[in-house]
Amino acid sequence: MQIRLASELDTDVLVSLFDDYRQSMGFQSEPKKCLQFIKTRLVENDSMILMAWELQKCLGFVQLYPSYSSLLLKPVWYFDDVFVDVSRRGEGIATQLIEKAKMLAAGTEVMLVKRTKVLDNELEGSLSNMTESEGMYLYHSGL
Repeated sequence: MQIRLASELDTDVLVSLFDDYRQSMGFQSEPKKCLQFIKTRLVENDSMILMAWELQKCLGFVQLYPSYSSLLLKPVWYFDDVFVDVSRRGEGIATQLIEKAKMLAAGTEVMLVKRTKVLDNELEGSLSNMTESEGMYLYHSGL
């Protein structure tokens, strides 16, 4: 399996997965709005999307939103979205995507901040080195 950053060439694949992701979180299918959202993120370069690929098929993604923390005096990446195709869940793909995000964060001296608590999801147990503080999960990268 290969994990790489998404580009504009990945828009169609991402739209399908992103729409599936939103539906899995209880939202209605809105492929046109998802297309606009993903296209804007990639064109504006205001989020990073890591995609897991195997045999020319995208298995899942994690999306990170770069920002800054005035309290921490450093850049942070907000980690909100992670999704793995239903047919491939339970294989550790989400964990590998998260580990890649952690590795990139550590390599660039960025802290990962998880804004929302994920319930009834396989990720909850795999987010190692996370602590809950006032409704937020913080990844302490040791920097």
